[in-house]
Amino acid sequence: MENSSTEILDLSSLPKAKWWGDDCLYQVGGFWFMPEVVQSIDRVIKQFKPLPSDIILASFPKTGTTWLKSLLFSIVHRSLKDRLAIENPHELVPILELHVYGLSNKNEPLVTTPTNNLSPRIFGTHTPYQLLAKTLDSSECRVVYVTRNPKDTIISMWHFVNKWERAKKGLWPLEVAADKFCNGLTLCGPYYDHVMGYKKLSLERPKNVFFITYEELKSDPKTHVKKLAEFLGCPLKEKM
Repeated sequence: MENSSTEILDLSSLPKAKWWGDDCLYQVGGFWFMPEVVQSIDRVIKQFKPLPSDIILASFPKTGTTWLKSLLFSIVHRSLKDRLAIENPHELVPILELHVYGLSNKNEPLVTTPTNNLSPRIFGTHTPYQLLAKTLDSSECRVVYVTRNPKDTIISMWHFVNKWERAKKGLWPLEVAADKFCNGLTLCGPYYDHVMGYKKLSLERPKNVFFITYEELKSDPKTHVKKLAEFLGCPLKEKM
């Protein structure tokens, strides 16, 4: 990964819209993000150079990311799978825009992860393909994308957001959350654009992109975990 200094993206130059109460989301390349991650996403777009052996777990928020992180880590690093019993999957599979290219309290980039010495490296991201097209199209890295029924996604998002500290001042009404989601004004939204970006890529580059739904995996985990392991180059030989 490169960590060369680049021009800091000016938030005031971006479109913004009210999302929840007085909180605003900022638009980058047609997608909406919280202001805390906008500059980090910009650094990922400009600086991240995946290795051919890297594995990228891409997802829209609240669609099964944590489950897939656990599966990917246990499939690829089988001798270390016991670490999942004592470490959070988000520590073992860091998110590019939060844990790798996020900002420290001193407003300096973070490019350290607890598992960056493992090979292959596994990273997570909620960044849409449309923003990572140049990066992913020029790499032979593997991408796993998980999506979920939009109704269940917004319900999960609603519960998640109402656990935030700011929710103590007033909960986020479900009808408001659903309306924002359907209009595309949601974290990393629009949802359908996010999903279809990676879906299209999976059809164009099936050897590099594995597209799966939360519902498929839940209904038949054995079959789909085997397929996932084969895609990752780590086929399961033992009986499941």
